[in-house]
Amino acid sequence: MQRTDGGIFWWAVAITILLGFAAFSWFFCISVFSHPEKPMHYELLSRFDKLEKIRRFTDADAPTGKAFTRTELRETFGNFSPESLGEKSSELRRAYLTNYRDDRPIYVRGRFRILHARPLQPTDAFTSGVVARAVALADDGSEDRSVILEYILPTRKMPKAKFGPGDIIEIDAAEAGVRRKVHAALLNVQRLPDSSMVFTALPLVYGEHAISSATESRILAEPPARLNIKAAWPVTGRDPSVSTEGTLTVSTP
Repeated sequence: MQRTDGGIFWWAVAITILLGFAAFSWFFCISVFSHPEKPMHYELLSRFDKLEKIRRFTDADAPTGKAFTRTELRETFGNFSPESLGEKSSELRRAYLTNYRDDRPIYVRGRFRILHARPLQPTDAFTSGVVARAVALADDGSEDRSVILEYILPTRKMPKAKFGPGDIIEIDAAEAGVRRKVHAALLNVQRLPDSSMVFTALPLVYGEHAISSATESRILAEPPARLNIKAAWPVTGRDPSVSTEGTLTVSTP
């Protein structure tokens, strides 16, 4: 009589492999949806139209989070190792991409003087709009060069407005009174060789944003449809003129 033990064995092997593949696929899918900040995951979600749309928050429904002053930012992140800063920055971007469904944002508040600004480009993480690099200001108006803000205003169309060197960015400062809050959420933190810190933030409350008190210029900020997730952070980190004062002029393409 012919034995069939071999057939049963190979069937068991095949079923085990299929079960292993199914388990791997399940955990991989969970990982992809849980970590959209990873470039490969983001691209997969984008390809299958599964990316969560960036929400257009208002002052009334912006997610709850603590607003950090320049001093609190430096004290909180100053002792982080480069690896810890990298991990924290990934967490911050993941929270942003998932509309703070599971995490609370860290907000930035205070006054900052612009040193350098330019239009956003297709090679940047945010591909349309403007970005400014600014130094923190103390209560007496003096510059605190240990804290640098990289402020992003994403737009759908390239605006005509411009940031200028010396312009003041005022973010939810106490002196602002009843002015609408912008809820500038932190997305990235980097320590420079001189130990100063660069904090990248963008407002969660979109709409018109005043960018120059002198000219009353405004930019209509819009939530981005898609990010260039592979781009380098901070956005202005490789700009040739990042250490000098400069002017940004944005023209309609």
